[in-house]
Amino acid sequence: MSSLHHDPARRQFASVPLLRRDSIGDAYHVLTFDWAAGPRARPGQFAMVRGSNWGHAPLLPRPMSYLSGGSTPSILVRVYGDGTRRMARSEPGDHFDLVGPLGNGWRAPIPGLRQVLVAGGVGVAPLLFLARSLIEQGRSPVLLYGGRSQRDLPLSDDLVDTCEVELATEDGSRGTHGRVTDLLGRWLGPGIEVFTCGPDPMMARVAGLCEAAGVPCEASLESPMACGYGVCLGCAVPRRDATYLYACVDGPCVDALTLDWGAAGAEPTRGPIGANGSVAADGEQPR
Repeated sequence: MSSLHHDPARRQFASVPLLRRDSIGDAYHVLTFDWAAGPRARPGQFAMVRGSNWGHAPLLPRPMSYLSGGSTPSILVRVYGDGTRRMARSEPGDHFDLVGPLGNGWRAPIPGLRQVLVAGGVGVAPLLFLARSLIEQGRSPVLLYGGRSQRDLPLSDDLVDTCEVELATEDGSRGTHGRVTDLLGRWLGPGIEVFTCGPDPMMARVAGLCEAAGVPCEASLESPMACGYGVCLGCAVPRRDATYLYACVDGPCVDALTLDWGAAGAEPTRGPIGANGSVAADGEQPR
């Protein structure tokens, strides 16, 4: 159960060109960058992203999970505020300032266990990256993916081509009519471990179900942050032992069962809730 801790020496800043932008409807876009000389990101890590020519507003970069790594890393963007709207209008050749890779990626899988991945909204990005990595290791993960409607399941076709997938939508437009947490119960038991990313209430519910079933659970935190590497201290998350961790340097991938989800405003015992992306403090979609 060792973690893959980030190495600050590997973190780099660069102004890199956009290689391509793939639109998924009007609200979602995949941005792929040309960063051949950059450090290689691991599943679960993130980058701080800002247009090189944005001027003074919006001022802060956006924390975005890596959808893929390598020399052409990519991110999944949901259009929500001014920054993500600018990203959605970007064209190949536009330059972006990237700082990354940042944070701790997903921990190593536990030998002998099967991985169940639970995603909500744009939380699918680090889990699709993880799923592809697990398959390269000869594992067979299953991914449970939920959203309000089929419009909120970007990359669902990519998932189907990658691993076993179960879908859920609150309006019944695709997959099971319900919430993604409704799909989880039948998978919980001996021989299973869970990895989850999505809005905090969804992850809190996942953590509660896993704890009740005695199943290990790792969560990738979606927290507003200004710097991404422990300077601003804006991403404090309460733990059960009355201490705090910082999502950018202690996470974003952490043991979900050590967190105080109730103190964080996401109570895991209130039952299933919608799987949709959370919103950062400035109104932007954080990852």
